[in-house]
Parts: sequence; structure tokens; C-alpha cells
Amino acid sequence: MKKAVIYPNKKAPELFRSRLLNILTWSHPALIFGMYLFLSVVAIYLYHVEFGATSSQITIYFLLGLLSWTLAEYLLHRFIYHKIKDASYDSGFHYMFHGIHHAYPNDKSKTVLPPLPSLVIAALFLSLFYLLLGGKALTFSPGFVIGYSIYMWIHTMIHGLPMPKRFNFWWKHHNIHHYQQHDRAFGVSTPLWDYIFRTMPQKGRKTITVVNEAV
Repeated sequence: MKKAVIYPNKKAPELFRSRLLNILTWSHPALIFGMYLFLSVVAIYLYHVEFGATSSQITIYFLLGLLSWTLAEYLLHRFIYHKIKDASYDSGFHYMFHGIHHAYPNDKSKTVLPPLPSLVIAALFLSLFYLLLGGKALTFSPGFVIGYSIYMWIHTMIHGLPMPKRFNFWWKHHNIHHYQQHDRAFGVSTPLWDYIFRTMPQKGRKTITVVNEAV
């Protein structure tokens, strides 16, 4: 059984000695959403004007991009943010990008990927989509990043608001990942890919011991 120390009532420590670098690790859902909404509107407009895309084409490829994000969300969470071997996250790259969020789950500044790495990753995906889809990437990519924005709001809501009495599946599913089975429940916005890849939580199973330390 893997032991995890969780500090639910503390802010995460600074990752760097440089104040500038630490500022770059801060983020907020509204900042990310606004950034991607603006870029999405510009991209879709260009697709319509430069390629003569119809409303149906824009809608279809946007929805495909949205669905594709849910798969990317699962794969990134399972194979990049967690170590492939044992799904741990307590050292190196994995701790910096994701493990610190596991250790300090209620620090709102660590629930969203900061703007700079977020934009770098988005640019890499856009380049890949353009190679595969050509001009259609200009509406597929907006669907993808709006899917990310929806995920981001859900994730922030889970960690920032009390669990409601109804419509609380997101809270229950994600809290199992944090506090019971770190190698299960990788989907945040949807459990679809957990069902498909057989990583849904197993009742009564526990892979971590949570030590709640308030100070």
C-alpha cells in the first residue's frame, strides 16, 4: 500500500527560488478560459473565411475536437502526469506538474495548468491536428481547447466547492482518485474512457493511506 501525505488546509510551497518563475506557476480558470475562448473565435472565423466552411462542417469538427479532448485528458492524466509503472507522482517532472496538486488538493492555484505550459501544449496539439486535418484543424482545435476549458472548470469546482447532495458524480469519482485509488478514475470531465480502458474504481479497494495534516 502506497502512503500519501495530504495537506488539505495549506497552500502549496513555491517550486522555484525565482519570484518570476513562481508567478508563472500561478493560474486561474477565468484567465485560461478567456484566453482559449478568444483564440477559438479567431480560429473558427479564419476557417469560415479562408476555407469557406459551412455551419455544419464547423459544428461537426468542433464536436469531434471536444470528444477528442476527453480522450487526451484521460491519456495525459494516466500516462504523463502519473508514472506509467505504478501511477505514482511524487518526484521530478510528475511532482512539479501534478504531484504537488495531489499533496495540496485544495490550493486553487494548482488545480489549473499555468498559461505558459498550457499554451505550449496547445500549440503542439494544433500543429499535429493541422498536419492530420489541414484547415479543418481551425475548428477541431477550438473544440479541443474548449473541452479543456470545461474540464478545467469542473476540476476547479470539485476542489473549490463542497460536494452537493445531487449531481455529485464528479466529486465522488475524482475524490476516489485523490484519496483512495491513485491508479484509477483518471477521467475528470467524463468517466467514458475509464470504462473503456477498465480503470473504473473497484469497490472496497485502497492503494494509498491519507494522512491529513492541517499544519
